[in-house]
Amino acid sequence: MLTKRRTSCPAVKPGDVFERVADGQVIETAQVLDVSQGPVGIPHVRFRVHHERTESADDLRTLALASFHQLFHERFPA
Repeated sequence: MLTKRRTSCPAVKPGDVFERVADGQVIETAQVLDVSQGPVGIPHVRFRVHHERTESADDLRTLALASFHQLFHERFPA
């Protein structure tokens, strides 16, 4: 049986801001709005993401905490 090894994620709390460089060298800034437990106990992060160099509106997204950290691992001073 294959099992995933759990890695600990740094604490994330509402108000935290993270950045990443996405495809096309676009900077995405994620502001954490809420951290909560999903129905089966998996922590989820609800966040607003802003794309630099685009005129689109900010998006609201929710990801599992581990997935959020895979994308946004660089904390940015708020």
